[in-house]
Amino acid sequence: MRASFRIFRVFGIDVEVHISLLILLILLIYVFSNYPPPYGFDGFPEVEKVILSTLAAIGLFGSILAHELGHSLVARRYGVKIKGIMLFIFGGVAMMENLPKKPREELMIAISGPATSFGIGILSFLLSSIPVAEVRAFFLLSGYINIVLGVFNLIPAFPMDGGRVLRSFLAEKRSYVEATKIAAETGRALAILMAIFGIFSNPWLILIALFIYIGANEEERLVLLENVLGRISVADVMSTDVVTVSPEMSVSEVVDLILKTKHLGFPVVEDGRIVGIITLHDIIGVDPEEKVGNVMSREVVTISPDKSAFDAFKIMSEMGIGRLPVVEGGRIVGIVSRSDLMKIKEILEALEVMGWRKRGS
Repeated sequence: MRASFRIFRVFGIDVEVHISLLILLILLIYVFSNYPPPYGFDGFPEVEKVILSTLAAIGLFGSILAHELGHSLVARRYGVKIKGIMLFIFGGVAMMENLPKKPREELMIAISGPATSFGIGILSFLLSSIPVAEVRAFFLLSGYINIVLGVFNLIPAFPMDGGRVLRSFLAEKRSYVEATKIAAETGRALAILMAIFGIFSNPWLILIALFIYIGANEEERLVLLENVLGRISVADVMSTDVVTVSPEMSVSEVVDLILKTKHLGFPVVEDGRIVGIITLHDIIGVDPEEKVGNVMSREVVTISPDKSAFDAFKIMSEMGIGRLPVVEGGRIVGIVSRSDLMKIKEILEALEVMGWRKRGS
């Protein structure tokens, strides 16, 4: 069962909704229905109250979408590819590839979201002057929501925009890696304080703190990985002794190969060119005499040997695969695995430490 669904496309960007969003929408409708203006619609007739609360809950995520579009459109101006926008229980995220390392560009991308929220908030407050009770209540709530959204996202902690703003300022004087470490430490410290405060006030803050803490760790981990793996190419880490199968082999032969090599999948090669891939998942429940060519997957994810090892790591993480065929000129020249990348990472980090000690001695 899919956890998220594409609902529409705007400015060429796919917008997806995670099913967890439904939980928050129901909760928001309940909250808005039971708080008086300007934080809700309690006091209005029952039908109007439900309608206004529903519109406000949907409007909140419209505001979050506008916030993420602000990030996305500015990022595209700097050549960043936008894979889509995801709306979920904790808000939204613009899924970007290769964020710029230039501090000024990261700063502009980071502040564009809060700036959009502040703009919507100010406009909402202006519209709340319309002398109709329902309209006034709706736009007052929208104004408060968007101002809070803008301020909240400026908290200096990953994955909030404020964390990226902080890193962009730090990166003006320090290396990108060092700036990320400091920003991540700041985020973790704030998350711990938020969780402690949440214990005595609002349990929802504990969940947000956990989200921030994990986000700070993940951002730091990815930057450190890129710092190590981004300096070497796939050709440097790939195995050239690739075990392949042909489309004419039987499933039973593939099973024997899996048992022999302890690999869970193999590239399918015909006339020297990769034509598919077959995995243990593909052959479960299949007749042992069936040909590989009839059950293999023809949608093969590959990588070029001149790409960075970090590019390979990103592809494997995004696709949920453990091994990646390396193809050059349509022919398979090697294979790289997640375990290969983690081993080379440990080796390079150890060598860096040894080199630092040698320089310092």
